[in-house]
Amino acid sequence: MNDTLKEKVLILIPVINNYKIFKDPFYFKENINNRKSETISLIQALNVNILDNIIIKINNFSSANLFNDEICKNLLQLVNQLKVNLLIVDFQLSPIQQRNLEVFLKIKVIDRTKVILEIFSSRAKSREGKIQVELASLSFQKTRLVRSWTHLERQRGGGGFIGGPGERQIELDRRIIDKKIKSLKLNLNKVIKTRLIQNNKRKNSSSIIVSLVGYTNTGKSTLFNNLTNSKVISKNMLFATLDPTLRVMKHDMSYKKNIILSDTVGFISSLPTELIESFKSTLEFINQSDFLLIVNDISDKNMLAKYEIILKTLENLGLSDNFLKNNVINVFNKIDLVQDLSDHMLYKNFQNSIFISSFNKQNIKELKKSIYNFSLKQNFN
Repeated sequence: MNDTLKEKVLILIPVINNYKIFKDPFYFKENINNRKSETISLIQALNVNILDNIIIKINNFSSANLFNDEICKNLLQLVNQLKVNLLIVDFQLSPIQQRNLEVFLKIKVIDRTKVILEIFSSRAKSREGKIQVELASLSFQKTRLVRSWTHLERQRGGGGFIGGPGERQIELDRRIIDKKIKSLKLNLNKVIKTRLIQNNKRKNSSSIIVSLVGYTNTGKSTLFNNLTNSKVISKNMLFATLDPTLRVMKHDMSYKKNIILSDTVGFISSLPTELIESFKSTLEFINQSDFLLIVNDISDKNMLAKYEIILKTLENLGLSDNFLKNNVINVFNKIDLVQDLSDHMLYKNFQNSIFISSFNKQNIKELKKSIYNFSLKQNFN
């Protein structure tokens, strides 16, 4: 796409200085380097023209604009100077804050939730995935029925969430949205029932189901492809996999049961509530697994923090501590990107750990053997 056709974006990254006003450590100053990198990667996935990114320290929230008056005035000068037409705030804005910022700055404003919704919208391929994205979008839109830029949104046209829900009937009232949500949930339940029947058939056919889980962009899909001889999309981008994909693991070992691998959506820090609720049916497939492969990027200096996010997400999905201790193989991927592996030997303390590169055929054979032996050891029925 030609840059002249892209949104000209300014990114604001609020950093919480006063820990009493907000509890999520993802937004604290200690995490700024990791967060900034992740935020920019997210927004790059929108195919927009990023003009600049600004870190803004916050001691107290403004309920009206999030930022204080001085910051807002400086923002207005910068927006006019850079000729920005889309402001992205890496935070969850209230409907009032979003509307007031749009009125004051006279440009479109979206927040972190909206960014992730847009990415998910472009990634969903299956009927289930598309329904879940639309559910999340409507749940988000429901809180933002009163908007200030409907006239511009109508003029802009086009699809996608960046332009705002205006292209998809901005004046939908609460009753119509609720009716649509109810209809989508009925359709989703039908899809879920069909999938549950298929899963039960797999269980009854002496199959073992293993889910690959991990932070987004850790190489899960590449690993999945090499374990199953598949060609699932595995680009170096966030949320390359949105819909769960099932394949039989290809191996030469004599074993009476099929080992079926499931590739699932990657996790991320501070995942919006709307997405967690809408995608529970997909993520709950993990609950039906016999065991998990937690895939980690060993070349990522923030790997341990991301590992904690993975565990927290899995716990929120209902997996017990006992399951996470006894039914997990920890895969430390991308060793080809690490110059001195001895610096990472502390990860050997992780239970059932294996160090691999997804591109190394011998490593893949070793991982297959580990999966096979783990299946025998656990004695799955």
